[in-house]
Amino acid sequence: MDSNQLIVIAGPTASGKSSLAMDLAEQFNGEIVSADSMQVYKDLDIGTAKADAKELARGPQWLLDLVDMKEQFSVADFVKEADQAIAAIRKRGKLPIVVGGTGFYVKALLGQQKLDFAPSNEEEQRIDAKRSLTDLVDELKKIADENLFKRVDLKNKARVLRALQIARHGKKTEEAPKRPIYNALVLGLDWPREKLYERINDRVLVMLEKGLENEARALYDAGGLALQAGRGIGYKEFYPYFEGTMTKETVIFLIQQDSRRYAKRQLTYWRHQIEGLEWIDGQKPFAEAVNRVTNFLEEKDN
Repeated sequence: MDSNQLIVIAGPTASGKSSLAMDLAEQFNGEIVSADSMQVYKDLDIGTAKADAKELARGPQWLLDLVDMKEQFSVADFVKEADQAIAAIRKRGKLPIVVGGTGFYVKALLGQQKLDFAPSNEEEQRIDAKRSLTDLVDELKKIADENLFKRVDLKNKARVLRALQIARHGKKTEEAPKRPIYNALVLGLDWPREKLYERINDRVLVMLEKGLENEARALYDAGGLALQAGRGIGYKEFYPYFEGTMTKETVIFLIQQDSRRYAKRQLTYWRHQIEGLEWIDGQKPFAEAVNRVTNFLEEKDN
């Protein structure tokens, strides 16, 4: 087996990535590395579909619960942590299996994306663009250093948005640190669109039963949209409800709708941005995945 071989299980939300990854980890003596921009946050377990105690008992999962919900976490942070985790897994003679729905993380990990101050999740810029200039300036004032804040034209929304990215994720670096060049098998889980949407709608209801509202309330009280973590789907939709301007029924509808739309964007990203991705049937993926992983791991010897 090639020392830089790793498996990536990709796909949209609710497609069964984690379940397949755990099955493959048991089949191939592997360990899982999460590539999810929300699972890095402590105390956000339900809305991020983080592995529970029963699932963690099946085997270790890396890059969960790394930072407090009030902290920033960039794609560069992810790549650094993931490289270290993968190296530790390989050192123990195990197979690294990267799983997650944050396509930008995977693209950066595989060296297909130049790293700079890019956001750690694709929702961030989209949400920021819809916010008022006053709200953006208020956040910038809280998190930017004095020199950066003084240089920005606070009447120019585009420049404030750019300054926020720098304040959250750091300035662009001229030289990227040396990193491993991974030989990756990237498998994407493909579902009929309507069935995937049904799974998403059902999962939202399960999350609500488990206490999603309590996690959303904790995020809202900690800063809400002013936090990087506070812009996650499943959480931000609750904020108008907490402010008394929306019913819970509408909140549930919006979480399901936003989750479906996010899944659609994820699928587009995987198809057009990740080189070498191979699609497999999400409804019965295990046998096909085992076959492809087996062939991939034997390539070095052929």
